[in-house]
Amino acid sequence: MKERRRSILHVDLDPFLVSVERSLDPSLRDRAVVVGGDEVGGGFVAAASEEARRAGIRPGQTLAQARRLCPEAILRRGDLDAYGRVSEEVTSVLLAASRRVERPSSDEAYVDLTPEEPRAPAPVRAAETVRDELQQRLGLDASLGLASSRLAARIASGWAKPRGLLIVLPGYEASFLARQPLSALGDVPPHLEAALARAGLETLGHVAEADEAVLSGAVGPAAARLRAAARGEGDEPIAVAAPPSWVQEEAVIRDPRSDREALEKVAEGLARRAARRLRPFRLLARTIAVEVRRGAHAARRADAFTPGIEDEDTISARVGALIASLLEPATDVRAIQVRLGRLESPTTQTTLFPILHSAR
Repeated sequence: MKERRRSILHVDLDPFLVSVERSLDPSLRDRAVVVGGDEVGGGFVAAASEEARRAGIRPGQTLAQARRLCPEAILRRGDLDAYGRVSEEVTSVLLAASRRVERPSSDEAYVDLTPEEPRAPAPVRAAETVRDELQQRLGLDASLGLASSRLAARIASGWAKPRGLLIVLPGYEASFLARQPLSALGDVPPHLEAALARAGLETLGHVAEADEAVLSGAVGPAAARLRAAARGEGDEPIAVAAPPSWVQEEAVIRDPRSDREALEKVAEGLARRAARRLRPFRLLARTIAVEVRRGAHAARRADAFTPGIEDEDTISARVGALIASLLEPATDVRAIQVRLGRLESPTTQTTLFPILHSAR
């Protein structure tokens, strides 16, 4: 049986903190932005936009240095609650695409989009959905790379900046990586990188095609792993995330609305996103709860199902039915929340008393 070729998506959200600030204040887009502490109190740069980086600003610098380098930069002190909330939303978007998600930091993620079943979306389509959800729904700048290995996907996302998607076609991984410098590996200790340089191996292509004795003489036991990485092979698997016990989607309405149709569309979008988060784990929802908040007051309706449901259209229809009475009147709505609970894996039930059909 032919082995399936892996499809790994690398999501580059760098600089994540700046992207969140821009999602909260769109006027910051395309302007030099610095996130840090209090400039008067001697704070430091936590994140800088690409525009600020072009002026020489880097994370770790003092805010006073940043101000000298780029006087026009806009300083934001940061909002840890907002960063945490958006980070959770990013994870929910990724888990809607695959149950194999790894987030080394808030700025990046690896997602295994290798189809696990016939009905799973094609990797390219799944990657496009992730990109659109991050950029259109969350307002985050994201660059994505899709390839059969982590390394090739990570380098591809760098080439996709800003806000693009670069796909390394199957069979072209080694040629794509060949011209990359050794520093692209990211985790090669300086002494090994120096040993490779002394051996005349300065690119990943050199490492991929190097004589075995030369490569082993330079890096010892790490030779096999290094060669596999340079060829886009031998990746460690991305662990399966634990299945959730419930999923929740929420929309904050910044301007109080009285447009019932618009609010119903918001609820439908929440329902469909929540349903898609069940798909990678093959879960069914036995309860649906819808909540509408107006100021400090919240109204809620719920429904239960036996057996559970997973179909996106069915869940959307049930949410629509539940929210109908909650939008009477459709005024001063501040937030809408959809929650799917009592999640369970589908099981084949044995009928205790089967109906016997006699021949006529």
